Amino acid sequence: MTMAVDLGLKGFKVNLFDFPEYDRNLRAVEERGSVEATGYLEGRVEPDVITTDMAEAVDGADAVFTTIRAYGAERFIGEAARHLEPGQVLLNWSSYLSALRTYEAFKDTAPSGTILGEGAILPYFVKPVEPGVMHVFGVKAHLWAAAMPSTDTSAMMKVVKEFFPNCEAARNVLDTSLTNPNLQVHVPPALLNTGLWETTGGDLEFYGTLMTPKVAAVMDAVDKERMAVGKALGLELLPKPEVLKMEYGQYGVEGETMYEVYSTFASHRSWRPGLSLDDFAARTAFGEDLMYGFVFISTMGDQLGVPTPAIDTMVCLAQLVIGTDYWGEGATAETLGLGDMSAAQIIEYVTTGEK
Repeated sequence: MTMAVDLGLKGFKVNLFDFPEYDRNLRAVEERGSVEATGYLEGRVEPDVITTDMAEAVDGADAVFTTIRAYGAERFIGEAARHLEPGQVLLNWSSYLSALRTYEAFKDTAPSGTILGEGAILPYFVKPVEPGVMHVFGVKAHLWAAAMPSTDTSAMMKVVKEFFPNCEAARNVLDTSLTNPNLQVHVPPALLNTGLWETTGGDLEFYGTLMTPKVAAVMDAVDKERMAVGKALGLELLPKPEVLKMEYGQYGVEGETMYEVYSTFASHRSWRPGLSLDDFAARTAFGEDLMYGFVFISTMGDQLGVPTPAIDTMVCLAQLVIGTDYWGEGATAETLGLGDMSAAQIIEYVTTGEK
């Protein structure tokens, strides 16, 4: 919804799609006659097409952008691939290994000349106010994207930059998924404040209340393990505080550690999840960051000889608290088809698309 407003205000035609069983918000937009954003992005846009028919949604589009929860990648990308036209770009802005999870099926389904890519993270930090109305807490100044395989990234970026000039080409889709700024931010504060969360029902300032110095130190430990696994793959990943300063520096964000950076996050401090811990786990932190981040980093670390004790502890603790088998259900090096591959072979695969 927010992207529809942003691109519409920039002068682009916008087609808005969702599957029929999730059409409540689409119907609300039809009734209102527009999508509205408030906060750091202000405006109202009437989409050119509002539809639950994927073929209608992608017809004639230069780019197909998906802004979906991690668990929806296979369905959305798989359905879009069936209707794409040669030359179209399909970019999922919510990385979480989405390109690696869907690439083999995509190349078997989509016509030749189409491009599959992923962004490191969504361009906005938002919360729905009501159907069709979003409050924007922040707009990111810097974005990253890559194609799968990365030999297609240059062609993809020529299209993407027309819509998002602030988007930079990442090295490959491992770079985008491991740069995802959400990986460190949700899990430790939620898990290490379980009692407070249950007491308040999630009606608390996530960034202002939960990120104490010791909680943030755990986030720093997770970040170091993420970068160590990246280094074993030949990727020099930016520390999370540096990523945040690039994204949100225009809001005065600064500092060298997680605690220092989040202490300056004025644009985020008022955000209140307002969800039970179980709902937050399913929709956001554990259903995304653990399932398609922590588990993968840990299994890749095992494969490449990089220890990940902080990440492993978070996954095990989440299993105890939530009662979900994250180790069994999460994306692993093996389930992504990367098992038993060397770092060089993995990089070759994400570069060329061939094993």
